[in-house]
Amino acid sequence: MAHLIRRSRRRPKAEINVVPYIDVMLVLMVILMITATAITAGVEVDLPSAEAPPSEATYENSMILQVTPEGEYKFADDDTTYSLEDIASLVRDRLEQKPELLVLVGGDKGADYGKVVELLSMMNQVAGVDKVSLMTNPVK
Repeated sequence: MAHLIRRSRRRPKAEINVVPYIDVMLVLMVILMITATAITAGVEVDLPSAEAPPSEATYENSMILQVTPEGEYKFADDDTTYSLEDIASLVRDRLEQKPELLVLVGGDKGADYGKVVELLSMMNQVAGVDKVSLMTNPVK
């Protein structure tokens, strides 16, 4: 008698291979962790250094204006950037409320010098500020 050979049919697996999905999720998590540490809330302004006596200015008695390396204008206590005209009107409004405020300008040493001069000129012409001080880092 001839032996009948039975072939067993393989049934397809009904499983999902999740290993590639886990690999993708781990890569995305690493990318998210790296970019989250690179994002900062404020803009760093790298002030130039100079020998000068320490100032009496504090955050309570002064208003600090900054010129970022990109040439944008902002207040030190605010992350919003303003146009030159807007910042002049805001300075004028703050000085009407508190006329004893000192006005300090901190320009990044990588910023365009013309932007700093424009800000100083606008403070004098439009905002009516008589005295503006430039900020520097003390020489160590």
